[in-house]
Amino acid sequence: METSENRKASGHSLPWQLSTFYFPLALQGISMSLTYPLVGSVVAHGRLGATEYAIMAQAQAIMFLVGSIGAGLISTGMIFAKTKRGFRNFKLLSISLGIGAVTLQALCAIPPLDRMIFGRLYHLDGEPFTLAKTMLLLSVPMNFSFFIRNTGLATLFREKRTDKATFATFFRIGLTWVCSTLFVHYGLVGWKWGLGLTTVTVWIESLMVNFLSIPYVRRLPGDDDESATIGRQCAFTIPLSLGGIMLNISGTMIPVFLALTQNPGIARNIHYLAFGILNPLSFAAAKMQSVAIAFPPQEHRRGAIFSFAAFAGILMSSISLMLQIPAVAEWYFGGVQNLPAAEIPLAMEAMLLIGAIPLIMAFKSYSEGQAALIMRPNSILASQIAYLAAQVLVFFALVQLKPIGAHLMSGLSILSAQLFSLLVIRIALHANHIADRFGVSHAVSGGH
Repeated sequence: METSENRKASGHSLPWQLSTFYFPLALQGISMSLTYPLVGSVVAHGRLGATEYAIMAQAQAIMFLVGSIGAGLISTGMIFAKTKRGFRNFKLLSISLGIGAVTLQALCAIPPLDRMIFGRLYHLDGEPFTLAKTMLLLSVPMNFSFFIRNTGLATLFREKRTDKATFATFFRIGLTWVCSTLFVHYGLVGWKWGLGLTTVTVWIESLMVNFLSIPYVRRLPGDDDESATIGRQCAFTIPLSLGGIMLNISGTMIPVFLALTQNPGIARNIHYLAFGILNPLSFAAAKMQSVAIAFPPQEHRRGAIFSFAAFAGILMSSISLMLQIPAVAEWYFGGVQNLPAAEIPLAMEAMLLIGAIPLIMAFKSYSEGQAALIMRPNSILASQIAYLAAQVLVFFALVQLKPIGAHLMSGLSILSAQLFSLLVIRIALHANHIADRFGVSHAVSGGH
């Protein structure tokens, strides 16, 4: 098996190894967001226009929320699937969680849950209600493909072959771009074509990822290690997944709070425009969790991985801050997104406020990787609970007290939540170091 020791012996410096591992992941995180507007162009040309795409987005929000049960699987696979037995157990766990997720997803599309979700929560009725639950039900194959993809991704990430994983993602994006262009040109539009295109392309990506990981799976040692049991892997995954579920819930709460502001229409537009840029950058910064797992800080020069996390975070934040340049802001907010000229300065203020979030995300994800390595997933869960609690409390206080403009409220609540979440996980890690100092034993990742 191509181990990290082999790669160290190849003569590449640590910064080079970190860069070649991280930047394909970062590009993957940023580029994946490109597929949604491509599919949107197909769906929005349907009979109901943009409303059709909005309905599909609402249905898939439920799909992603349900799919969050597997949010911790890649980290689990990187740590536990290092032998043939560990990999088999990880694959079985991924499939089992996938079956559970899509079963729950199907239940959400039939009575009585369909009425509770799409009727009471989303206030849909008539044809939009029927379309939403139909789209959710037909999205089951797509959701399951993500769980299949996890087994290959975890293997490639562990082997530091993020270039291969990124190749599969870029192939998916390119195929989506070509097909969406052809579909619109030939009138193959509407939600059926859009959903079908998304489902087929994500399955192709999943199969490619697993195919590319086969040589590394075959090289796994076939020892008798009993430490990577399904039960232990599940106990490690669930806290991470609960954190992912809470993050998805926090996203669904934003529109509820924005509706309570003084200028909900303007606040909503600016929020989605600003975070439409920031979310891919934050997602890229969050890949530092995989970097910290693949390059354990204790095996490298003190502070080297942390310094790289700071570099990556600063880089992602700097990209978002480019929108403080008036010409760039006018081009993007005014030209590309058709935002009224009077609202462009408000959008620039929002971007300035939240520009540090990718940097915070890089530090937090680095800390999450450390927690995963020492088998402390509950520390990550505590951090995500802190995030959700802080976001709700800060947003509620801002709506009630109105100390700032409505266009800044969502950004300030999310910024505050990220900072508090980072503080909590750092405290948890420090508490673990104190426990180590006093001889409190715990399981470690061993062999990474």
